[in-house]
Amino acid sequence: MIAPDHVRSVLPSKDELLAALRGHYLQGPLCVQAYGLSELHRLRRVEPTRAAEIDCFRSELVAEIDDWVGSQVAPGARGWPESLGAMFDRMAAASDHAFNLLMTIDPGSPRMHAAWTRLAELEIAYGELVAAVQDGRSRLPG
Repeated sequence: MIAPDHVRSVLPSKDELLAALRGHYLQGPLCVQAYGLSELHRLRRVEPTRAAEIDCFRSELVAEIDDWVGSQVAPGARGWPESLGAMFDRMAAASDHAFNLLMTIDPGSPRMHAAWTRLAELEIAYGELVAAVQDGRSRLPG
């Protein structure tokens, strides 16, 4: 089982992770890697002809996150349905999409609402994962 203090030192909070996705909180390797994923999603959006190459880099970064998590934590209770790297990648994609829409379309549009709702859902899921790991009800995926 992972000690709660160790989890706190390994996992960024949901707020720290969201800030990291925008490049505003780069404390610790997971936040730096999350920002890297966010930048790759931004690059994929602005350079769609490089999508295959960028997706390879994303896959490598997801694997690095999962390998790092695996080296830092001991197994605990039930597992999680996806790896932490995959969760970070989905959050990075949703964050890039939501912030891009914020700069390009009507803030009151249904698309804007859907994008920000999706990002909030992912943030909540990540927060639930952190709480479950800290409480010993789950183990980190990876």
